[in-house]
Amino acid sequence: MPGPQPFSHAERMSRAREIAAKFQARFDVLAIGLYGSLARGDDGPYSDIEMYCVVRGQGIDEDYEWSEGAWKAEVNVQSPDVLTAWAAAFDEFWPLTHGSCVNILPLHDPQVFFESLKGYVFDHADDEYDDLIRGVIVGELYEFLGKIRNAAASGKTENLSTLAMEMAQYGAYMIGLANRTLYTSSARMFSESRVLADKPSGYDQLCELVTSGRLESPTEISRAVDRFWEGIEAWASKKSIPIHQKLDDVLKDPAGGENAT
Repeated sequence: MPGPQPFSHAERMSRAREIAAKFQARFDVLAIGLYGSLARGDDGPYSDIEMYCVVRGQGIDEDYEWSEGAWKAEVNVQSPDVLTAWAAAFDEFWPLTHGSCVNILPLHDPQVFFESLKGYVFDHADDEYDDLIRGVIVGELYEFLGKIRNAAASGKTENLSTLAMEMAQYGAYMIGLANRTLYTSSARMFSESRVLADKPSGYDQLCELVTSGRLESPTEISRAVDRFWEGIEAWASKKSIPIHQKLDDVLKDPAGGENAT
């Protein structure tokens, strides 16, 4: 059978060490370590190998990604300045993308470089989190709600399931930001977001609808997203995150900060 073939965790770790040794022989390596499922120890029989290779220098950013038929690997070769800049980057996708900077299994790290990355990942002020949350609500969730209502009003409902999934996905990003939480993976994001304490009402119901695959009823989808939006408005108000503005205030304050109402 073509494509990924099953291997044990021990076999995958042995292959990862062989890859690391070859990169250490070729580059001036400061640190090298695994991320993803293999680093966490929850890799499955068909999982790939993902690795950071930190090399001395500046501005180095190269990806080596290949398949040998039965298995696949990716090695990100980066200098410290590039990897620390990535660890410090902060946007709405942070809850999903930055677990790779925190859950690293070192294979070679004499200067404990990977441990230092965690400080960059979480070095953000509360108002930065709030600004991103507001951006997700206004820039994404409000628009998804409008598209879903348009589809229901027009009777053109073929894309409702996709819109509901996207709304749940951005809801998970928003909740991860609110809880300062990094998700393990995209496959686990919905289940991990649902156990977090700080979230709007209606999210669990929308999430259940999406993850169960029960997306054939336009009426049920519309009701779920409306309940979620009601929960978002109440939740944002409680957190003092303004999500509505008047044009005059926007023109006075393009960043949408203190003048939001």
